Amino acid sequence: MRPTYFFQKTGCALLAAFALCLLSAPESRANPTVYEKALGSTGWVIVPSDAKSSSLGTCWVVDRGRRLAITCRHIVGKAREALVYFPCSVKGEVMAESRHYLHNVAAIPARIIASDEAKDLALLQLEAVPDGVKALPLAPRSARPGEVVHSVGNAGLGEGMEDGTLWWYTRGNVRQIHRRKVKTSDGPGYVRLLQTQSPVNQGDSGGPVLNDQGQLVGVTHGFEADVRLVSDNIDVQEVKAFLSRSLAAPGELAVWPEPGLRGGWTFSAPGPDGKTVRGEGEFRGDGTFVLSSAQDQKTGRYAFANGVLWLIFDEAKATGCLAWSGKDRFTLQLGETKLAFDRRLMAKVVEGEDPR
Repeated sequence: MRPTYFFQKTGCALLAAFALCLLSAPESRANPTVYEKALGSTGWVIVPSDAKSSSLGTCWVVDRGRRLAITCRHIVGKAREALVYFPCSVKGEVMAESRHYLHNVAAIPARIIASDEAKDLALLQLEAVPDGVKALPLAPRSARPGEVVHSVGNAGLGEGMEDGTLWWYTRGNVRQIHRRKVKTSDGPGYVRLLQTQSPVNQGDSGGPVLNDQGQLVGVTHGFEADVRLVSDNIDVQEVKAFLSRSLAAPGELAVWPEPGLRGGWTFSAPGPDGKTVRGEGEFRGDGTFVLSSAQDQKTGRYAFANGVLWLIFDEAKATGCLAWSGKDRFTLQLGETKLAFDRRLMAKVVEGEDPR
């Protein structure tokens, strides 16, 4: 009987010890609180490069007062400007459909003021930061293997810019911190990476990676296609060093320049019968526009960056490239049609908005 008793007693003790370990172990479940904190700082970044393509990714606010956000350098490339959307709610629910933002929300222009190809980081200066958007605190130390991390990104754009979903949450565990040698246009370099088991996809790049305290420990960099369930993130120590270098140069954070597009215009375009169609247009400070002629009137939203203008109508989006000839004249190539715009001498003023 003793062996049986001993086994039963030992078995109970082992089960009790195992249960105690489970109760005392840190939770590794999804964390809605951390997600909400990350969401309040995370943006959808779009970098138009020409009339047919745009680079899409994620960014996050690092300094609200100076209107600074960080994303990945491989998203912005050599571009000078970007467009950013932050989450908004309708009846208390955060809208996840990308179409809602394109058609109902004014894009925030951003200027790329610094980038580091080896570290894959880029610093954006936003024209404005919406109310309620906060900066994310940087963690005092790097995450450690085994710790739980949380991230937010925009990986749901596989169906296209107008038919995708945003603000995807991902949770994972840290595998290791390591340095990797990378090739750049200036030669080889090194970057400190936070490797996790978080499944990430295209569109997540540039997004924040947070610890359980809601502090930033990394920036989503990419995934390894030949390794299962492994993603690489730029470590927070690299982020701190990049910020220090970028903000050390004087004069980088100048006042946001006047975009020049806003205000009233006259335009002309060739009509279907060979005659010239003339009309008037208004590009307003709230991101809306109206183009009217004797034959038709079009209204919607517009966004402009890197010489590319989007005209977003109710059911379609027309994209064209601008060519300026002086500050008061430009042409817009929309497919096979070229519109010539001249600034009106007496621009209409919409009540409550800057006429510039």
